[in-house]
Amino acid sequence: MLKVNEKLPKNIRIKVNIQENMKTYTNKETENVVAVQETATTYLIAKNMSKTKQELDNEINEQIEKNIEAAEPYFRCVLNFGDLLDFNDDHVLLRLSSLNSHLQFETDRNNNLIVRMPTKFNTSRGNNALGAKLYNWNEEHQLGEVTDSNGGFHLPVTNSVKAPDVAFILNARLENIDIKKGFPNVAPDFVIELRSDSDRLQEVIEKMLEYIENGVRLGWLIDPQTENVHIYRLNGNHTIQTFDEKLSGEEVLPKFELDLRNIFKKK
Repeated sequence: MLKVNEKLPKNIRIKVNIQENMKTYTNKETENVVAVQETATTYLIAKNMSKTKQELDNEINEQIEKNIEAAEPYFRCVLNFGDLLDFNDDHVLLRLSSLNSHLQFETDRNNNLIVRMPTKFNTSRGNNALGAKLYNWNEEHQLGEVTDSNGGFHLPVTNSVKAPDVAFILNARLENIDIKKGFPNVAPDFVIELRSDSDRLQEVIEKMLEYIENGVRLGWLIDPQTENVHIYRLNGNHTIQTFDEKLSGEEVLPKFELDLRNIFKKK
């Protein structure tokens, strides 16, 4: 709980910056930060009025607690089974998925199982639209294969299983891989992760960095909450652009461009 003192404006700005970076909080809290700022303004005005500092402390802390309560539900469970389950065996993860079709599973480099709920309508709609754009481009150029958020990859460096929201892999890299059994032991050439309302930005960033570590050549982290796209490249170059700029597939996806304004229209 934030404690108010004479440096309250600075404390509030720190709170807002943390939320804007999405290292801890969810989108709903970020949307409600304005209410906290307004309460802080009330504090500044009231310093020379009749309210006591304790009354102002209580008022601001109550507002912050309301913001927390208004946050989107967030479900991401990380389970460590030790030696009981070996997720290097794709059949274990496939079996778990078949028995729990209402959940989504991935693994990390430490053989932990990551469990998530299915995506909400808006995120599902966005994923579908993004995948359709890439699929249509590939239909024209016939350069590889496109997968959706159900398509898992067994990443070769971190030995984890990840399912990007959208992915593309060149035909030549699939020639010597048996795609009929388990998850292909290869990193795709290109991935998209679409941040949902309840995703922690830092966690999605870490996922993007893991993709690059495993050999993904180009990755887009699309964030409708801030209308920014984080672009990751195999050479370590990382840039950010807004939804007002068209995305380029660069040399990884020749002649592929994407206008996000047509997909994520403001309501």
